[in-house]
Amino acid sequence: MTAPRLDGGLDVPPGPGFVASVAAATGIHRGEGGDLAQLLITHPGPRRQNETTETVEHGMRRLGTALHLGPGDEPPPVIGAQIMIQRGRAALDYGHDQYVMTIPSPSQDWLALLSVGALCRVCLVIAPLALGADQAETDAHLRESLARGLVMWGTTYARRRF
Repeated sequence: MTAPRLDGGLDVPPGPGFVASVAAATGIHRGEGGDLAQLLITHPGPRRQNETTETVEHGMRRLGTALHLGPGDEPPPVIGAQIMIQRGRAALDYGHDQYVMTIPSPSQDWLALLSVGALCRVCLVIAPLALGADQAETDAHLRESLARGLVMWGTTYARRRF
């Protein structure tokens, strides 16, 4: 008989059904040190049968752990080449042995930046965020989530081959 896991299975990537319900947005931070591609990963909250805020947050923690993201209040770890780009489409390898997470509608500037080897900061927010949130609501949610320890992040880059 196997003993129950103390970590709640956090090291097992969530399945494709959960990942398909995750929202992702790309952007570019233009700073003095150069441009940095960004990928924000959120979840709109319970929408499927038997889903609760707690199960959504657990799934987001599993996704963050599978990606090897670190706490948002510490320097972001480098998580390796997790982004794949091909023919104007992008996907994130989140550690599942059969599936990747599609990154919807990345801008041409974002794709071009990653195609030349630029880094990408992945920011995953564990607490649900409504799909209709505007920029101000998203910023406020991100700040509140960071203060509550509900943000994970890391630095990745694109693989040379899909």
